[in-house]
Amino acid sequence: MGYPKFVIDKKKLKHNAKNVLDMCNDIGIEVVGVIKGINGLEEIIKTLIDAGFKTLASSRLSQLKRVKEINPNILTYDLRIPMLSEVDELVSCADISLNSSLEILKELNRAASEQNKIHNVIIMTECGDLREGIFDEEELLNTTRTVEQELKNLHLLGVGTNLGCYGSIMPTPEKMMELISKAEKVSKAIGRRIEVVSGGASTSLPLVAKGSMPEGITQLRVGDALYISDLDDCFDYKVFPDEDEAFTLQAEIVELKNKPSHPIGTIAVDAFGNKKEYEDKGIRRRALIAVGRQDLGDCLHLRPLDSNIEVIGGSSDHTILDITESEHCYELGDIVSFHVMYENLLMLSQSEYVEKEYI
Repeated sequence: MGYPKFVIDKKKLKHNAKNVLDMCNDIGIEVVGVIKGINGLEEIIKTLIDAGFKTLASSRLSQLKRVKEINPNILTYDLRIPMLSEVDELVSCADISLNSSLEILKELNRAASEQNKIHNVIIMTECGDLREGIFDEEELLNTTRTVEQELKNLHLLGVGTNLGCYGSIMPTPEKMMELISKAEKVSKAIGRRIEVVSGGASTSLPLVAKGSMPEGITQLRVGDALYISDLDDCFDYKVFPDEDEAFTLQAEIVELKNKPSHPIGTIAVDAFGNKKEYEDKGIRRRALIAVGRQDLGDCLHLRPLDSNIEVIGGSSDHTILDITESEHCYELGDIVSFHVMYENLLMLSQSEYVEKEYI
């Protein structure tokens, strides 16, 4: 197919993922490898298993089935609280699931009983991000007691929380202590110590790296930080240096022109309904590349390897670059390379219009 192309360096990926795994394991924290951000691509699943991951997670059941096809000994972990309509399928392919509703837990118990299985559950509780999770503490205790005492085909593995997604709430030692306190109350309520206290996702990783993760967190669900290093802007933590980035987008230049930097005419909205402001820098040398928002999401998240290139915008099929300051003399047909952020990773991995190349 040619370009656009998403190049994946498996050696670098394995190295980066193993470093995260080892850093957490050294202080007794299990890392669940999240594969939804890379669309459950088979080669990446195999690389994570080779790096030492024993549990892989996704919110897409088809990806969990793929994991079992590759290696049935790997534990599969459903990240999205289940739909009532999918509980039978979920129990058949997921060893563990996150839950917040007693009604769904009862249906999971039924499905597990019919399939002659014990299904592991982690009950999600709110620590302020306001996505999934039980907010009321008494409801949390009643739910966990019911699972422990009445739902015989479920095993209450532990409790967990989500931070840094919908509500943008930063994982802090205080938030982790809040979760640990709830876990201790659950353990007391059911009469045994729960095995898992799942303290969030990649955004909780800086606490581990900086030595400020409280004792008592036993698990993190990490995807983003295995693949790309984009936590430094908001969390003051770089997972790995730029030269170790394993994912590179390559796209071809389809137009090179000197053009005004400010649109000419009455400005309304762009193709996606956004009203934008444009800075007038005069005439600039611009390059259009043949990849757009349909393929990669927000093009402004791209990080050109040529640091003198500025990504100034795009549409569904094109991304527009200002190459005026670049020392390289670009020509039509040249390939421009970029590192990516999470949204780009998510979209590029699943786009059928972007070739995947493993090196």
